[in-house]
Amino acid sequence: MSIVPRLRPVSAIAPLFVFVWALVLVRIVWRDAPVDDAAALAMAALFAIGFVRLRRRTLALSAALALVALALAAVLGDWGALWAGIGDATTFAAFFVTLVVLRSTAERRPETARTRDLMALLEPRQRLAATLFGANVMGAVLVVGAHAILAPIHDRNASEPDRVRVAIIALRGMGLAGLWSPFWVAMAVAFQHLPGVPLWSVMALGLALAAGGLVLGQAMAGAPRRGTPEALTALLPVVPPVAIAAATVVALASFAPLRPLEALLIGIPLLAAAAQARLGRRALWGVVRDSYARTPGVLGEMVIVTCAFALGRVLVSALGAVDTAQWIDRATLPEPAIIAVLIVLPAALALLGIHQIVSVTVLLVLFTQVPTGIADLVLFQCVLISWAIASMIGLSAISTIAAASFFGVRLERVAFGANLAFGGAIAALGTVILSLLNAALV
Repeated sequence: MSIVPRLRPVSAIAPLFVFVWALVLVRIVWRDAPVDDAAALAMAALFAIGFVRLRRRTLALSAALALVALALAAVLGDWGALWAGIGDATTFAAFFVTLVVLRSTAERRPETARTRDLMALLEPRQRLAATLFGANVMGAVLVVGAHAILAPIHDRNASEPDRVRVAIIALRGMGLAGLWSPFWVAMAVAFQHLPGVPLWSVMALGLALAAGGLVLGQAMAGAPRRGTPEALTALLPVVPPVAIAAATVVALASFAPLRPLEALLIGIPLLAAAAQARLGRRALWGVVRDSYARTPGVLGEMVIVTCAFALGRVLVSALGAVDTAQWIDRATLPEPAIIAVLIVLPAALALLGIHQIVSVTVLLVLFTQVPTGIADLVLFQCVLISWAIASMIGLSAISTIAAASFFGVRLERVAFGANLAFGGAIAALGTVILSLLNAALV
């Protein structure tokens, strides 16, 4: 019998993630560093480990994507496209590790605890507005972690309709954060295909749309406007750190030779380390230990991203082998119709359980390879709007699953609830606004 202990697959996840993250950082700092193959090999190992650990529904989706990518690569004879897709996924492995660090830091900051305490002091009806706006501000950084902060301030023993109402409002606020936050996977995926769009323009447009969406969300929820100033005041402690984090990424992307995703990968760990170091060595070590322990939790999303990017690379190769432009020309749609498809289709598929990473990646591959008459900024924001809606109604979206869990309600009551109407309203308004913007830009 061998005296060498077996390495369980789960024990290798965090070290592999950290290894890929480190190699990606080296590649950013030293552009010609010979680390691509090593990072891709580590990514392939993560994919293999994650694939056997997926939930049944996610496994079926990932297996279908992998089989389609393999079949297309075999037909085209372009196996290099699959390897290139795995290489693309390495950047996202580093992105997920960075998000884990960011969320662990934010959850441990005294500003977050202070905001939760202030919100708990509000009257029950005021908390509805505080939950909506608070989910947007905290969701910009914590994403689904915002539910963990907000849920305890509400009565867990309230009736199910009341808990469903709060969960839906929290989902609205958190989902709308995806329109402007650089810390969402949606923006990272979009930048992978539209790297030339300035980050500041995406965030400025997204903030304007999110502000309108928050007003609409409050009105459709019947949340009282009285007490809104008090609700917003309770959020003041967390606004500066969120603003500093976002401004740091924008500044690095604008004034340093870094792409937006690279700016996030470089800036956020440094910012998090500096913030925690001010609280002492123990606080800094706590974030490191917590982040390392949480890293395996993003493995499922990483498997889907890898499948989507591999399929995307093969699709690019396939589009180059056929006269796609002529096919698109024969099926020409007016620009507003294309914008509506880009917004509605991924959200509708998410409602059926197909993760938006997949549908968004396929649509971005298609609409960035052929002329459509859609400005890049508009195309980018279409993706963000669709992703935001999917985050409120998607059966496979982590956000809806987390909301159902933290607020103690059934998943179908959240996914098929009032946010269907709200998502439809956001899709309609987004189509009109982005169509007008596109007409002005093109």
